Amino acid sequence: MSDGDRAQVVAKFEKNSREEIWVSLDDFRGRKIINIRVHYKGETGEWLPGKQGIAMSVERYRDLAQAILQLGERLQHDGLLRTADR
Repeated sequence: MSDGDRAQVVAKFEKNSREEIWVSLDDFRGRKIINIRVHYKGETGEWLPGKQGIAMSVERYRDLAQAILQLGERLQHDGLLRTADR
């Protein structure tokens, strides 16, 4: 990403002891994109973006949200997702 591109980190969560997943709203070539990317700690301790991830147009947000909801339903159906009371 160039200096003209800006990332607005919306959420972060731990993937494992060495990596985090960052969800951000970025500018890329003058367009807003949703960026979901694995970050890792560099030698100096700073978080750096890795190659693993996905970037998509914000116009695809509703499709992504629907897919996440369907995934949650499937995980619950298969007994792989704990409910809040368990």
